[in-house]
Amino acid sequence: MSDLIVEKLLEKRDSYLSILKHLSFELMMEPTDIEIKEIKEVEKNTLDQLQIIQQEIAQILSQNQS
Repeated sequence: MSDLIVEKLLEKRDSYLSILKHLSFELMMEPTDIEIKEIKEVEKNTLDQLQIIQQEIAQILSQNQS
């Protein structure tokens, strides 16, 4: 069961990484100051979510090793 949860978390992580890649590309397209602010906010939220997912994965994997 935990393997399925880890797999879903990894898929979610990959999705967030894709979002970050897209945001990085958006910043190269000469956005306005308002757009830059919005992009940076989404980027911060995405990074926060990524950190949460990585912690969940680490916790599940450490429980499996015990």
